[in-house]
Parts: sequence; structure tokens; C-alpha cells
Amino acid sequence: MTKEISGIPLARFEEPIREALIGYEDLSEGRLNLDVDQAAKLELTPDKPNSARSATEVKFDGKPVGTLYVIGFKPEDGTGDEKTFKLEDLENALAYPRHPKIVPRSKKDVHSEGLLTIATNKIEDPNSDPELFKGLYDLLGLDGKLVRRIGQLGYPDAVDVDNFTPLATYTVGYNEQGQRFGDPHSIFNLSPDTVQVCGFLAVTDEVYRNHPEILDSLKTQKPDIH
Repeated sequence: MTKEISGIPLARFEEPIREALIGYEDLSEGRLNLDVDQAAKLELTPDKPNSARSATEVKFDGKPVGTLYVIGFKPEDGTGDEKTFKLEDLENALAYPRHPKIVPRSKKDVHSEGLLTIATNKIEDPNSDPELFKGLYDLLGLDGKLVRRIGQLGYPDAVDVDNFTPLATYTVGYNEQGQRFGDPHSIFNLSPDTVQVCGFLAVTDEVYRNHPEILDSLKTQKPDIH
């Protein structure tokens, strides 16, 4: 049986994932080492709020620093759950389904995290080649008890270029004034017609103390928080 997301075989994403992750390694000038072959082998995750994933070890300057999660999102997939907050205690903006997958999660054990755009594929054209590095994700947070979009990650819809390039965006971290953003949060694919694949690389407080330049090596950008 073919493993697929919204009619698109997971195997179609294998080569784009490899190519994208090599691009991120190159961006870090070789300091970041990823298991690109294993990371490209997505498995379906019917028990999770998103559709497919892989989890592989990450090394920086030759030392283990964490795990890269590569995740496939069909339309209206998210990363939320009810470990920190209960859906019944919250309200949500109308753009989002009333489902635990939108509920923001605490990131108290994470110093910072980057979302790495990898590829997208239009559902209406499942035989087309995925668009490398393209991707747009909603960063959901809490405004009192309201779950709403507090920012966007990846390339804005208005961007129209022939060749996208590696783009990492912070999901949680600190701004120039030392203020923390994106905690708690969830990530959501609001695109109604696109399967999107991205990577998540979280840096714990301990790892940050020893290797503060991990996400800097990827030229990770701050999201447009609003």
C-alpha cells in the first residue's frame, strides 16, 4: 500500500528533503551535520495532529545537539495538543478548526527553535515535483484565552520567485530587547490546497550554553510577530 498524504506519495518528498537539508548544511558552512537519508524517510503518523514525520540526530561541530523533526502537514494539520492548556478553556479565531491541534504548547524546556522550510506540493497536481524550500505556516499563540495567529513562518504568499532558497524562521526565541516570543505556540498549515514539509530544530537551554550559534549558523530569521 502506498504511503501518501492527501493523495501525494511520501516517496515524492524524499529527494526534495535530501536536497533541502544538504542546502541547510551548506548554509551552516558544514558546522551542522544532518542524517539526510534517514530524515527523508517520512512515516505516517495517524495518532498525531500532523500527517507524517521523521526524527533524526543532529550534530553541530561534530557533537550531538538534538533532534531534527521533519514533518508533513496536509491542510489544517497542526502541532498543538492539550498538554499545557485544554481546548474547552479556550476560544479560537474563526479561521482555525476547534480541535486540540491548534492549542499552543509550553516551550519552557526550549531556549529557541527554528522552522526550516523544505518543500510544498499542490494537492490538485499530485504528480508534479514539489517546490523546493517553499512554505508558509501560521504561528499560533494565546491572546488571553483566544488562540490566534501571532505570526507567520517561511515565505509570505506575496513572494514570487523562480527559485526559493533555504529559509529558517524562529518559532520561539528572544528578540533584540531580550523579550521572549512564541511561548506557548503551535504551528498550523492554513493552506487549503497544499501539502507542506518542514523541519524543526529545537535548542535546549543546556545546548545553547555550549553551542549558542547553532541557529545563527542557519541565518535564522525572527518571525513577524503581531
